Amino acid sequence: MKKITKHAKWRSTQLLNAIKRKQLRELRKREHQEQRRKIKENRKNTLSKQLVTTQLLIAPRVFNIENKITRGIVLNFLHSLRQSFAQPDINRIIIDLTDTDSFVADATLLFHAELSRLKEMRQNTIAIEYKQPINDKASEVLHQIGFYEICGRHPHKRSAHKYDDVVHWRVATGSVVNNEICAPAIEKYEGQLAEPLLEGLFRGLGEAMTNTKHHAYEDGIRDDGLNYNPGSKSWWMFSQAKDDHLSVVFCDLGIGIPRTLPLKKPNLYKRLITLGKAGKDSEYIKIAIKEKLSRTNQPERGKGLGDIVQAITKENSGTVKIISNHGVFIKDRTGTVTRDLKESILGTLIYWRVPLTNGSDSGKENN
Repeated sequence: MKKITKHAKWRSTQLLNAIKRKQLRELRKREHQEQRRKIKENRKNTLSKQLVTTQLLIAPRVFNIENKITRGIVLNFLHSLRQSFAQPDINRIIIDLTDTDSFVADATLLFHAELSRLKEMRQNTIAIEYKQPINDKASEVLHQIGFYEICGRHPHKRSAHKYDDVVHWRVATGSVVNNEICAPAIEKYEGQLAEPLLEGLFRGLGEAMTNTKHHAYEDGIRDDGLNYNPGSKSWWMFSQAKDDHLSVVFCDLGIGIPRTLPLKKPNLYKRLITLGKAGKDSEYIKIAIKEKLSRTNQPERGKGLGDIVQAITKENSGTVKIISNHGVFIKDRTGTVTRDLKESILGTLIYWRVPLTNGSDSGKENN
């Protein structure tokens, strides 16, 4: 048998190693190609997913619930906003405010409150983007109420023009009963308000906060289809001067006075049924005010809705309006008006309007 030389062994080893290196290069090439294919596929899927999960919402031109037509538009917009946040596969919402040119305090407060509540519901798992209004003053309103901060994105710089009917807007929010939170929005006008009206405003706000904490959120899920009961019992407030009057608007997004009354005052509810008035939210509000609805008789709990109204109107110079779900209650020195709306605001709005002794700081309630 012929003996293999050392050189032949070396050549054989070199050839075998070359074959192994070639196989390794081919394996790495296939792995690299497969990795690139997966990256491209993931990018394609990501782009496709982004298209599916982005929701564009067109905001109303006018945020106003006083007018029948604009109220329907605003409340439909808020319904679409809630539905978008309710869909777990949507992780990006764009609110297009391009054509928005007017904000009235009560409708604007509802929008502000809804957006805050929905952001809490999704626990910041959704990106909120926006298209700023073309109208410069409308954009300034959004600056003033903190809309851009809620979205968590930096807007363009504030306008160099200081609109008197915008810069005097004041915003407060909380989840406890504490008048000190509201004080900065009211004390600015202390020298222009009669002392009983100033005291009445603070007392009314205290009762509104108490009702929010003890009634609005505790006994059921808000009737908005979200099946969400927030951990915080939040309230929101705006103040603004207009036409020598101070307007203060307070709201919560709870179950509403009409749903609270049957739970807290079942005998009253049965009486309404007997009288054939059951089903009218405005009647529920009126009865709740008359009976000074309160869960307990503890003196520190105040007089409830009755005090919210009397704190201002007993001076014969102020106006109180309460809107809760479908119901509307308005009282001023000329009398009391009640009616029911077609659309529910899904919560409670309380509006006080009191005269100022001079108009040096007054502006307009809408921009």
